[in-house]
Amino acid sequence: MSHRRPRQSKDLEEVARSSEQVMSYCRSSERVMSYFRSSERVMSYCRSSERVMSHCRSSERVMSSERVTLGDWHELRLSRTGRLAILEVDDLPATQTMTPGAFTQLSLPQNLYIGGVPNFDMVSPKVRIRTSFVGCIQKVVINNQPLQILAGALGGVNVDNCPHPCVARPCGERGHCVPQLDYFTCSCGPGFDDPQCQQHAAPVLLDDIPVPRFTGDSFLHYSDPDTIRRIVSFRLNINMRFRTSSQAGLMLWSGRRNMTSSSDFLALGLAQGVLHFRFNLGSGEVDIPYNCTGVSDGLWHRVKAVRNEQEGSLVVDNGPVVTKRAPGHLRQLNTNTGLYIGGMDNIKHSSMDKYAGGLVGCISDLILDTDYHVKLVQMSTAGRNIKHCG
Repeated sequence: MSHRRPRQSKDLEEVARSSEQVMSYCRSSERVMSYFRSSERVMSYCRSSERVMSHCRSSERVMSSERVTLGDWHELRLSRTGRLAILEVDDLPATQTMTPGAFTQLSLPQNLYIGGVPNFDMVSPKVRIRTSFVGCIQKVVINNQPLQILAGALGGVNVDNCPHPCVARPCGERGHCVPQLDYFTCSCGPGFDDPQCQQHAAPVLLDDIPVPRFTGDSFLHYSDPDTIRRIVSFRLNINMRFRTSSQAGLMLWSGRRNMTSSSDFLALGLAQGVLHFRFNLGSGEVDIPYNCTGVSDGLWHRVKAVRNEQEGSLVVDNGPVVTKRAPGHLRQLNTNTGLYIGGMDNIKHSSMDKYAGGLVGCISDLILDTDYHVKLVQMSTAGRNIKHCG
């Protein structure tokens, strides 16, 4: 895994069983190392004090302010901006160091290793740790992107399941167990309403649910041709009702699978209590905030968002229409994720940090292009944690 961004962050949740061990390691080739002096990093435990330390170059390291307890879960947050490296462990005070020199970029063309390395001969002699990690690593997030530790690995040896309630599959066949340190939550598919995703609503009852409720980590997804051809087009008319008491949350999204700053997307959501209509046709983003009325009052509101090529407009209830124009000359929206309602997977990464969570509230009466009525639950191709709107 190669990283060349000037700012990096890395979050881990882990529990250690012994003291001196390598947790993660990545480095560049010797030729690149001779030029980029800060092209090497490792996170490990120091035996003398059982403190977490991070090597940002061969002669610089940053250590945790206090000892960590073995056998307990800990959250590590390591970030680097230019030559500044910051390490945070749980709720302890952050420690930091500034590497000398003029270089600010990190070049790591070789692979990233988690838990150890195949051969410690490949590790720089300046790093004294020569023992692989013994314990559990539950979650790794790099630059807001969760790492699929097992599914995304190119290879590995001697890796087993950590003792955890999720191993027993408490969420059943239709639910996904999400570990949270020693505990877990179940992420359920549509039609399952109990905490362990075991009680399935009868089909007749499911069809009678006109209004779904979203919980912040819920979503409904649509990928049918009738929906897609209305989204991927030169024009789009969105008309729907919603109710929320939350100040923030994603309500509607269509984007690219691998988002960049110039990728096409279209979004409707709340930020600091203000409804925003955003889209990018490939030549620049336009953000249309609606400041004419508050919508986080727990009451039903109707929103109408219209895009006509580069022109966008937004209106809530019977208020005034707010209009803005996207920059550039591109006129068509080209997305490939389908349509998400109420949220989506990995919102922070997929939305390029525009949203951190989904809607907490209810959505109903979704109409696309004035004549296409979307039956929210029945027509969805996927979904998660959908409840009944009371």
